[in-house]
Amino acid sequence: QKIFEEGPPSIVPKETFLEMERAAQRLTQNIGYIGAGTVEYLYNAAENKFFFLELNPRLQVEHPVTEELTQVNLPALQLQVCSGIPLSNIPQIRKFYGKADSDTSPIDFMKDNYVYPTRHVLAARITAENPDDGFKPTSGRIDRIKFQSSVSCWGYFSVGANGAIHEYADSQFGHVFAHGATREEARKALMLSLRNMDVVGDIRNPVEYLVELLGMNSFIGNTIDTAWLDGLIKAKSVALKYDKFDVVFYAAVFRAMKSLKSKDAEILASLGKGQLGLLSATAFAALNAFPVEIAFEGTKY
Repeated sequence: QKIFEEGPPSIVPKETFLEMERAAQRLTQNIGYIGAGTVEYLYNAAENKFFFLELNPRLQVEHPVTEELTQVNLPALQLQVCSGIPLSNIPQIRKFYGKADSDTSPIDFMKDNYVYPTRHVLAARITAENPDDGFKPTSGRIDRIKFQSSVSCWGYFSVGANGAIHEYADSQFGHVFAHGATREEARKALMLSLRNMDVVGDIRNPVEYLVELLGMNSFIGNTIDTAWLDGLIKAKSVALKYDKFDVVFYAAVFRAMKSLKSKDAEILASLGKGQLGLLSATAFAALNAFPVEIAFEGTKY
């Protein structure tokens, strides 16, 4: 859940899923809760049984998954309900339940069934976490985020170019959503989008790791469980392929270029003030050769 979200839960029979929904409705009625919320369950596929986990009385960060499936704008829906409009009178809700806008008949949400979604949605959280270290949070500057939305995939980010993730912030700074007629179509769309995504900066991010996870047979076959990711992390069975010296080399070149650009700016500023001290031979020699220190995987270069 903290890495991928998807729906509808294709591994759960529709009849069982309806039981889960009705149980969630009864729970909120019994405690008198009115508003947006999420009831979470653990599902045992082998026995076709579900178990209550928790109730989150709020709109959750993955709510666009629900919106893509139902074609209902949940924040707008909340505002309409707060304005006193009955839920059964809202056009998007009526369409979701297969009723015409002109039809004024009531909807019994405890008995009437909605039109089951004809699409599948997969979402990936984009975080400042190190997948090689148990997804521990990292902090630092973000120089650039390259992401291209498409017809089947879109995303949003809370940090822009030249932004940063500080050590006290939530590690998530983006979310990418993909949809398709089937789970497999949605999976391929998400993989393609993540492959073309690029995050440049001081932080670590799990984008490449997520692509590897999406390509695993266990994910494709939907045989994953709550211990799946922990097992992969413990066994270190998902490893990104790179040459560490290539990484160090390109990091050194990148930092050297940043240092040169900073020196260029200093020289131009001094010239603008008529100060020629930075134009000495010693100053220029320092531009031609200078040390760069890189730390990578516990080793300093």
